[in-house]
Amino acid sequence: MAISVEMIKAGLKELGLATGDVVLVHSDLRRLGKPRELVKLSHCGADAVIDAFVETVGPEGVVIVPTLTRTTVKGGEEAPSGLVFDPAQTPSCVGSITNVMRLRPDSARSTHPTHSIVAIGGRAEELCRVNPDMSTFDRRGPWGRMYDWDGSICWFGTLNKTNTTVHVVEDWMDLPYMETCCAWVRGPDGRAFKRKILKAPLGPRDFYRVTSKSSRLLDESGIIVSTLIGQAKVSLMKVRDVHRVIREGIIRDPCLLLKEPEADEWSRKACEAAIPYVREKFGRPEA
Repeated sequence: MAISVEMIKAGLKELGLATGDVVLVHSDLRRLGKPRELVKLSHCGADAVIDAFVETVGPEGVVIVPTLTRTTVKGGEEAPSGLVFDPAQTPSCVGSITNVMRLRPDSARSTHPTHSIVAIGGRAEELCRVNPDMSTFDRRGPWGRMYDWDGSICWFGTLNKTNTTVHVVEDWMDLPYMETCCAWVRGPDGRAFKRKILKAPLGPRDFYRVTSKSSRLLDESGIIVSTLIGQAKVSLMKVRDVHRVIREGIIRDPCLLLKEPEADEWSRKACEAAIPYVREKFGRPEA
């Protein structure tokens, strides 16, 4: 079957996505079809994917993509990529669909300098509002609104290793290995300045692996529905369900999202900090 907006919409409706829904999309456009098919489409199919989501949820819904940027300062005076965050110009580092969507005239973008999002829909501007004093995934910001608005998460050709909501759970649980750092930001006067980033998800994580502990946990939880759209496996789940499963998993195993302690020094220290913190704050799970 030829790749088209209608074909993608049919797959999304099969998953249960409907008018008025709020959905966060993690994507890998390369999985949709063969390169010789994708190059025939606008932006190699990115426009078709975006249009399909926007048309499926309608004007009352909201379609969201992460537009993460490499602007973090890690011990030096410049970001490793040399980027200074400007929401109108700084490209996303997480895929072509995210960059095509951020350039659409009807999109809104949040202003967090490392973990911004872009949204299209009736409440896009409201969803994207942030304050400089918020942590990276602050409960009062876009990630909290996705939860409050009963949003969904879609993996379009991707897996749990792209699941930024896992970091949201770490933030909301105030896990001790989340860090404070800085990022370069362009101010209203055009000059660059360093802004403090609270609860930054620095360091390695086990869930970045395809066969991670949290991936198995989510797969076994029964909260994910999946289908095939083109050649891409596409999965849908509720934000609140992901929060619940991951939070309960961390209470059982405080190092759920971390590598084994012997993997590296950062992981060792993170596990040593997480275990007593989780046990003290959340107790031990019932047997």
